[in-house]
Amino acid sequence: MNDNNQHSDGLVLFQIHGKRVPPIEVKEGSECILGRSPTCSHQLANRYVSRQHAKVECKDNKWVLSDLKSRSGTYLNTIRMEQGEEVQIHSDDMIQIGPWKFLVRLPGQTENLDSQMVNEIDNCPVEPEQGDEVPTLVRTVNGRYETNMDLLLQLKSDETVNREMGWGIFVDRYGPIICGFARNAGLPSGEADDVMQNVLFNFFRVADQFEYDPSKGRFRGYLKRITLNAIRQRYRKRREANLDTHGMQVAEGGRDELEAVFDREWAEHLLSEAMTEARPKFEPKTWEAFELYGRRGMSAERAAERLEMTPETVRHAKSRVMKTVREIVTRLREEEL
Repeated sequence: MNDNNQHSDGLVLFQIHGKRVPPIEVKEGSECILGRSPTCSHQLANRYVSRQHAKVECKDNKWVLSDLKSRSGTYLNTIRMEQGEEVQIHSDDMIQIGPWKFLVRLPGQTENLDSQMVNEIDNCPVEPEQGDEVPTLVRTVNGRYETNMDLLLQLKSDETVNREMGWGIFVDRYGPIICGFARNAGLPSGEADDVMQNVLFNFFRVADQFEYDPSKGRFRGYLKRITLNAIRQRYRKRREANLDTHGMQVAEGGRDELEAVFDREWAEHLLSEAMTEARPKFEPKTWEAFELYGRRGMSAERAAERLEMTPETVRHAKSRVMKTVREIVTRLREEEL
């Protein structure tokens, strides 16, 4: 699987699901046609893929994905594109064509983490040491009501109540990402929970030294680093103790491969947050039209018949919801540390 992970000065579609295909890289000034036909730039041989299904290219200094009037649809961030639609794509977008899923990686977006902070993280033990006190989990009523910068300031606070409140929000927001990543790396649920606790505790322990500087890497990069270390250390401990490592093949792969699993988990969590935020903005029937036609792949005609709407109304409902979800995703990415 490491074939996909080479450093590139072009857009890379990093494969995260489906039968293995050769690495897909698109250079500026060229275009990539994906489809079932062997004449395509990259062949995806499957009956749910059209002969020429989708196209990726750089236009006016923006990377765009175009559906080529495919029969079963091109999905961007789990939402079906309209036939012939053209959409700008960003790093960490997820593209699905038939059974294949890809994570978008754009050129020039490698992380430049602060070496001192990385060294501090890498030296954290996998388990809390004797005498370490794991912070009390304090869950908030409405969950998310502070900015990300406020959260980091609370984690650095010397006042116990503020620090514990920051810890609770921190767990609510990032715990599911770490747990999901650990399970996808092959750990059973119980051990995934342990990894989450250890990862969050280790970040909590180094948070006092954390100075957010975008030029030295995003918070996400540091959290990823701690999580990768925890998964690898857990895998090594099991192997050294001659314990079963079945299902943990991902943990044996290179760091790039594990990072892709983490990035996928992060992207899926962000999409879930966007969907949750968008849903109350629409009438139940509008949302159901979006789900049936926009996400489950039902035709507009069948969805219209089920919901007693016209096909055009179904398409309009899906378009409205999709626009809102994309706007929320953009905002969440901009807010992301």
